[in-house]
Amino acid sequence: MHRTEFPRLLARPAALVAVAVVVTLTACSTTGDPDGVGSGGTDSGGAPGAGPVGSQPPGHPATQGPVVEVETVADGLTIPWDVVRDPEGVIVTGERGSGTLYAIRGSGERTVVDADLGELYDRGESGLMGMALARDFATSREVYTCHSSADADDNRVTSWTATEDWSALESPRVLVDGILLADRGLHSGCRILVHPDGTLYIGTGDAFTGPAPQDPESLSGKILHITRDGEPADDTIGDSPVLTYGHRNVQGLALRPDSDQIVAAEHGPDVDDEVNLVLAGSNYGWDPDAGGRYDQNVPMTDTRDFPDAVEAAWRSGDPTLAPGGIAFLDDPAWGEWDGALAVAMLKTSQIVLMTLSEDGTSVTATAAILRGERGRLRSITPEPGGSLLVTTSNGGGTDKVLRVRPAAG
Repeated sequence: MHRTEFPRLLARPAALVAVAVVVTLTACSTTGDPDGVGSGGTDSGGAPGAGPVGSQPPGHPATQGPVVEVETVADGLTIPWDVVRDPEGVIVTGERGSGTLYAIRGSGERTVVDADLGELYDRGESGLMGMALARDFATSREVYTCHSSADADDNRVTSWTATEDWSALESPRVLVDGILLADRGLHSGCRILVHPDGTLYIGTGDAFTGPAPQDPESLSGKILHITRDGEPADDTIGDSPVLTYGHRNVQGLALRPDSDQIVAAEHGPDVDDEVNLVLAGSNYGWDPDAGGRYDQNVPMTDTRDFPDAVEAAWRSGDPTLAPGGIAFLDDPAWGEWDGALAVAMLKTSQIVLMTLSEDGTSVTATAAILRGERGRLRSITPEPGGSLLVTTSNGGGTDKVLRVRPAAG
């Protein structure tokens, strides 16, 4: 079993420690539905492919993405943070603030899925967040969720057993607890990716806590890797579940088809959202610690203080776009974009398609779809046949689960 020791952390220079705390939340704010709405407000819309889509190699301008068809699967929701689809075609989503889970059948029938989450902490960006199904769900009925617990004052990942009719999630087992929960609910993460080998990858936020991303004892500002029983996987650092560290607020995780490459997306501060190739044992260079205070006036990937920090495959530059969920397109119907990474954007109300290099360390082309058409977009889940389930994040009972597919012909 391969284990990596957590490297000795480099000290930040004294002059930087003296910098006053900076609370410039461009990828997230402190009121309402904060993540992705900053001082610049929401995006003004425009044609697909127009406007900023982040760092882009010279000679590869942003293009209009493929024409798509959009179907409403469910409406009348409020911030459905994640969405899954079981082998029988039942779609399940949960509202971040209320913690209410819904099962949606092909007929359009929608029923509540009962789950005892205890007292949910629903301030800021916290509440009921990531959701995933076990790879053997058809036989195990195992479901994973990440939620913010007011009872335990933490973020936690729980395993459940879904009843055959999706009327309830039963037999909860806490797999990971003690993930920091900020007083205002900021930067909680919390995306779950189930690998084909049955292990779970979990993206966490830094809980707006300066020392957390570089602290080997903290589970926040990290990507975790655990077995389905909650034990550290074989490639984590030391005896902890920490796979990578130095993250700000991981919002998306995806496995590239026909490869072992895992890709993550995370919010930057006032600049530089990132898409990163996940490399076990690596530091991603976020360190907002100013003597225990939170200072965002630092690079998203600080290669000065952390020379070995992993450089982003893609960064938004200025302004930020606020990435949410991500998924790889995996169907010939997507044409030249088959195999591209699709990134839901909150602040800029679009899905950005990114063609990655073969080694996953850079982005060679980008395009945008649905820009300004459906409001803020949070989560993307692929379905059989190449379509995508996409959740909106506009609040106030106006949100939907959409099915997005390439237009026929």
